[in-house]
This record gives sequence, structure tokens and C-alpha cells, in this order.
Amino acid sequence: MLKPFLHRGNGEIPQEYIAALDLGTNTCRLLVAAKTPDGPQVVDSFVRVIRLGEKLATRGHISEEAMARALPALSICAKKLKEYSLVGKRYITTEVCREASNRDAFLDLIRQRTGLELEVISTAEEARLAIIGCADLLDTSTRYAIAFDIGGGSTEVMWIELFPQKPPEIIQWTSLPLGVVTIAETLRNESSPLDFLKKVRKTVAEEMKIFCDKAYIYPQLRQQNIQLIGTSGTITTLAALHMNLDRYDRTQVNGLHLTHEAIKRTVASLYAMTPERQLLHPCIGPARAGLVMGGVAIFEGIYDIFPVNPVRVADRGLREGILLDLMR
Repeated sequence: MLKPFLHRGNGEIPQEYIAALDLGTNTCRLLVAAKTPDGPQVVDSFVRVIRLGEKLATRGHISEEAMARALPALSICAKKLKEYSLVGKRYITTEVCREASNRDAFLDLIRQRTGLELEVISTAEEARLAIIGCADLLDTSTRYAIAFDIGGGSTEVMWIELFPQKPPEIIQWTSLPLGVVTIAETLRNESSPLDFLKKVRKTVAEEMKIFCDKAYIYPQLRQQNIQLIGTSGTITTLAALHMNLDRYDRTQVNGLHLTHEAIKRTVASLYAMTPERQLLHPCIGPARAGLVMGGVAIFEGIYDIFPVNPVRVADRGLREGILLDLMR
């Protein structure tokens, strides 16, 4: 389990550190943690929305404008990383670089400008790290779990078996080439955004039916032997809206249980919001205003097939999974 932020200068910081960098389709994220007997303790972090995957769906490559947003963020990360004696590190990138035709040139540019060596991970590895990151929020009194991670460029859904005193194991997983950024890109050119979101929901639900059959999940669903956990900006935004927070607070959101009624009510309120109101909402704002509805449509498609009550919310991501993996 990741410990809370520990301020430097109190004489308690060990000398060994590990670091995780995740360059995603929408956001650049960094965590640096001290190695302690109790696990990784976060000492430094960085998050910036860069929308690296902007126009990727239509052009097939990372644009010059997107690169210009990413490189300064990565330079800040590189500068922060130089402050620590790292004994373990992993810097990854996901769907945006799996798909971009110019990814090799972009990764070379990152190396030249920042000195950072980024690894393009597979969808299977992305799923594995997501589960490691939120494992401590899973209740082992239930035999199985479904976890979903709605990213900027793809969505991973995992069917997991849980064991007491043992890490969870992924039985089956699937990755959909749909994420909040790719949907937002397409949505701009749609004459009827609502109809398009319904189409996304239906497409995701159809894929989940196929996944359900393949992994033989229905018997466990009927026996209510499954828990559902979401780790993404979409589900954490829904949680913050449900709680009516004045500003987003991960300490209140992480681990929250969202009931079926809370989900239904919160999703309805989002559909009723104008784009302007979303932009001004303190738990959505400019960073997520154009992305949240695509994420909601994906979530609805998943929830149509897996209507588990309640849904556990995880404010965790690949960075946390990497740190815990490095500690192992």
C-alpha cells in the first residue's frame, strides 16, 4: 500500500528511492517514492495534462503541437528525477505510442531533449500494473473481481481471482481501442454528440458480452460472487461529483463505494450539464471538461453488462502499480 506524501527536511527520509513515470494519451504523471520497510512512501510527484493523443485518431501520428506540450512536462520530470539517488525506476508510455506511426522518432526526441528512456508497454502489461496499483482495495472475502481502467487511448478490463494473503491473479483481460481522448476527437465532428455517445456505450457493451462469454463470468455474476472496481479519471470524477466536493480530493475519493442509485443519479446530472457548466465545475474543469462524457459512455457500456452494486473507486494508476512492482 502506498503511504501518503512525506515532506523532505524532517530527517526521516531514507537514502534509497524508486520512481515511476507514465506518459499517457492525456496526461504525464511522475511519482518518486522512498523505499521503507512498510513499502513505498511518496516524496515527490508531478502531473500535467498534455493531450499527447490529440488528433492521433484522425492523423495516425503524434502532432508537433502535442510533442511541444509533452517535452516541457518531461523536462520537469527529468529535473526532479536528478534530485534522487534512484535504485529502481521505470518510465513507460501506453496506447498513444503503441498506435502512433512516428513513435520511434518521438521517443528518440525525448531521449535527446531530456535523457529519459521510455518503454512502450503492451496492453497486457498495462492491465497487470493497474491491478497491482489497486490490489489493496480489493476485498478477498469475494472470490472474483472485475477491474476497469478507462485511459486516454484505450480501456482495459480485467477478470481477476482473489486470494487471502496472496496477490490477485488476472484470469482473463481485454483491451478496447477506446479512450477519453480518442472519443473526444471523434465527438468534435459528430452532428449528434448524444447519438454518438449512445453508439460508444452500445459498442462497449457488445465487447463486454463477448468478454463475459470468453471468460465464463456469467455464473459468478448470477451468484453475486463478483466485485467491481474502477481506476481512472472517469470513475473518480463521478465519485467527486456524487460527494458534491468543492474541489477534487483524492483522500475522500479513493476507496469510496458508489451504489447503483448514486451512479444513476450522478450520470444523469452529467448528461444534464452544459459544456460551459462542466468547464466551470471544480471537480471537472478545463482538464476534463471535453473528456468526461466519453469516459462516462465507456463506463456505462461496462456497467450495462456488469451491474455490480456497489462499484469501488480507486484513485490509483499505473505509477502506483510500478512502484509496488519495483518494491517486490
